[in-house]
Amino acid sequence: MTPNPWWLKGTSIFMALMFLFSLATIASALATPKIVGAYWPGDWSEIAGEYPENGTTEEKEEWKQGETFWNESIGYWEGLVDSGLFEISAGFGFLMTLISAASVPILWSGDRDLGLKLCYFWVSLLMISQVITTIIYYDVGFIPEYSEFDLEEDLNWLYLVEGVSLALSLTQIVICNSCLFASIFVVSARSKVTQNRYDLDSGFHRSEE
Repeated sequence: MTPNPWWLKGTSIFMALMFLFSLATIASALATPKIVGAYWPGDWSEIAGEYPENGTTEEKEEWKQGETFWNESIGYWEGLVDSGLFEISAGFGFLMTLISAASVPILWSGDRDLGLKLCYFWVSLLMISQVITTIIYYDVGFIPEYSEFDLEEDLNWLYLVEGVSLALSLTQIVICNSCLFASIFVVSARSKVTQNRYDLDSGFHRSEE
């Protein structure tokens, strides 16, 4: 018998919530590119109207600058899509959904060893997915490099900021997931089966003849 079965039942409720989180991860990864592709205008003229052929020089220049800015924004987004960021996120979300779904009834039924192994595996997948997707995101770029801002002289500074931000993001991922690992370890300790202290014969516990 486990002395504290509610630890496992509480963990099963937590994993049920993580099951919903995993489903949301899949939905977000699959839906975001489709929603953006459906509702974002594909051409600058859809936003600003046709090129002002009869406009002033200033109006023409502003239209061209806006078109350049928009095309670079679209290019940045297409870079994110082509990087495989969303597919990788959805793939990890699918695996996490399967594991969390399996862990809920196992933990609720009191199968401590298998249930906790699934929890450890789920957190491991979560951390790996976060590390990979974060690296991909920063590899594409923290922000678009807009030509109109003439960032050539500031690119080294921008790359330094991106590097520091990446390091901080990875550190945060490790710390947060370490807390989850620690929580599972506490559940493992609290739900451990109590061993009988008197399995071996002892002279101190023999009845007097």
